Amino acid sequence: MQQQLPEISILMPVFNMSGFLQECIHSIQMQQNVSWELIAVDDFSDDESLKLLENFAASDSRIRVLRNTDKGIIAALTLAFSHSRGTYITRMDADDVMPEHKLTTLKQIAVSDALKVATGNVSYFSAAPVSPGYIRYQNWLNEVAARGTFSENMYRECVIASPNWMVHRSCFEQKIDLNKLRYPEDYDLVFQWYKNGYAFESSANVTHLWREHAGRTSRNSEIYQQKSFFKLKTHYFIDLELSNNQPVQLIGAGIKGKLVAAILHERAIPFHWFTYGHAAEKKRLKPVSELSGTYKTILTNWPTSTAVQSEITAFLAEKKLVPGKNLWLF
Repeated sequence: MQQQLPEISILMPVFNMSGFLQECIHSIQMQQNVSWELIAVDDFSDDESLKLLENFAASDSRIRVLRNTDKGIIAALTLAFSHSRGTYITRMDADDVMPEHKLTTLKQIAVSDALKVATGNVSYFSAAPVSPGYIRYQNWLNEVAARGTFSENMYRECVIASPNWMVHRSCFEQKIDLNKLRYPEDYDLVFQWYKNGYAFESSANVTHLWREHAGRTSRNSEIYQQKSFFKLKTHYFIDLELSNNQPVQLIGAGIKGKLVAAILHERAIPFHWFTYGHAAEKKRLKPVSELSGTYKTILTNWPTSTAVQSEITAFLAEKKLVPGKNLWLF
């Protein structure tokens, strides 16, 4: 009798996660009312990760273990997908945990449209207090999801958590080649969805428990640091939002502003540089009072105070600069 294919394929790169794998895989095995397969790709681990994975696979036929043929998450995801059979595809990180309703919740959204990215809320957890920066990112992600302002915030941060999405498998068969993604691959994938016309929809439920710990790849790898993110998103902004070599307005003289300015200069994109306060005189930048609603605008400095944010938003609105239309926060 022919074996029934799983509804969902879970792609999971694994590198030196032996301390977290059992909790992670147990949470996958607890998923309810849905058929799934887990394709775990060991990425040249030098701890007990591979042995643990093989032990799980020996006792659960839904789990398959592969060894990466080329180092890195992109290669691991590509290999895992090439062996997948599910109608819907999702990713899991080996140090995290799935709430028991995750797969059913995301599938309910994904089934409605083959050009839809399903996601949900995230929640960080840790043996130690979670750092304020991660809490801010968690809250921001959940706010974007609640308001549905994914495209408006596309260039600020990665609007979809890397292990918290589900799509129809046609996405990677017809639209996006996983092997051609660039690091940071999670952000590049979001831009590829945006570029290919995918809609983003979120559940109000928490669908991913994100573990904060000192060994996280995002903490320790250069490819997940600010410079890499700014390089990626600025190039996408140029390619997707600009046309006919039109000038850009750049607001902000800090580190972020300088990163964007360097890339605009490298790509030979004409731009007018603006800043607040007295820095305009020192750096020969233009004061924000001279901003125009004619040009697309990048804002690189955003205060934490909601009162100041409201003041800036009102000021920019007077200049006919509207978020998501001709104004983007970087």
